[in-house]
Amino acid sequence: MAENKDYRYSMSITSQLPHCSLPLRLDSYSKCSYRCSYCFAKNRGGNHPPKGIKTINYKSVDKLLCKSLKLGEESTKTVISQLLEKRTPIHFGGMSDPFMQYEEFGQKTLETLKVLRDYCYPTIISTKGTLITKDEYLEILSQSLVTTQISFSSLDDKVSSLIEFNTPLPSERLNVIKSLAEVCWVSARLQPLIPGELDSAIEAIKALAKSGVKHVSVELLKLPLSEYSKLTSQIANAVGREIQEYYSERRLMGLEFLVNRDYALLVHKKLAKVAREVNISYSSADTDLLPYDSSDCCCSGVHELPGFENYYRYTFSQAIRNALRENSDLLMYRHLSCEWAPGGPINQYLNSKSRVNDANNVVGWMAAKWNSSSKSIGPLAFYGIEETDSYDENGMKIYRISNSAVELALQLGAIPKTATNAQDILLIQN
Repeated sequence: MAENKDYRYSMSITSQLPHCSLPLRLDSYSKCSYRCSYCFAKNRGGNHPPKGIKTINYKSVDKLLCKSLKLGEESTKTVISQLLEKRTPIHFGGMSDPFMQYEEFGQKTLETLKVLRDYCYPTIISTKGTLITKDEYLEILSQSLVTTQISFSSLDDKVSSLIEFNTPLPSERLNVIKSLAEVCWVSARLQPLIPGELDSAIEAIKALAKSGVKHVSVELLKLPLSEYSKLTSQIANAVGREIQEYYSERRLMGLEFLVNRDYALLVHKKLAKVAREVNISYSSADTDLLPYDSSDCCCSGVHELPGFENYYRYTFSQAIRNALRENSDLLMYRHLSCEWAPGGPINQYLNSKSRVNDANNVVGWMAAKWNSSSKSIGPLAFYGIEETDSYDENGMKIYRISNSAVELALQLGAIPKTATNAQDILLIQN
């Protein structure tokens, strides 16, 4: 087999930095052999067979961790090295699956896991693969500061086989969970959840809990504008019905259609209740609802696990959580600026459309987005956040947290359901 080139971007920063608590992404492969029809990464190198695949240089990861975890001059550090020094958890498997078939002979994931184990570095692994249950992987996981996320779009093998080509069946993934639960903390992702499958999702959460899952996150299917017709046709073929009615509001975030708002709220409220009934935690992974569930660390559910407490907090979703927990009906810039942010340039991690003139650092970039009137890139992108036409003493916008947002936070868990807390916030609103 010919030697593969090193994957230059194996360690990167997610473009979802304004709202993601796990911005550090690690990928052992540049491409993915799983052919999920809904894959968000396929336009960026994923979702196709690994012809011309580039692979991680795990020795370079070792050197980067060694250097970053030693104290030094702040000015000499990159954004990535600062996050590593803070021991911000790594999301392993952001753009390709680390346990796809190629790993069976490439074994780059195996070698990378050994490095992460040696540094006891907090890591969240996302996969649909079954290779992770081989003895050599289970042994490393049992010695590591690691959690695993197993992804599903459906627990129905037939539905999955029609939209997740060349991918292990859901029944196989349930067995993976049972094996992993013996050596590490396991969560599951229903991402994407196909609209109209609420009853199936309820049963899925119950089955996942029985298999050993401690947390579940749910994100409803987003439809890319560029593949709307193709994807809706594939989904209809898989589930035996059309799904366009769930997108009739034409809600856009970036270049994707989101499901109708009322339906999304209905789904998350019902599924959060089911999760509580089976004693697992829940997160609403739809971007506009991120601040309102009980999981501070995005869709991972790891915020209370020992060793994972340094998740990234310089996000708009965390700012909203901070305001809610302060019993404030106003969202102010101080709710964001009180959190730590890395210094140094960030444009190298951003595509040209995400960059902001004269704001080549996290604080400046986020400040520009904070004062934006766009409903897709700043606080207004989140459910229940409203303009006030007011500014603080530094010229930063002040937003209002609507009564409906507070009520959602109470229902999904961002605000504990204590009478005093709930009444205080709702009294402010009224």
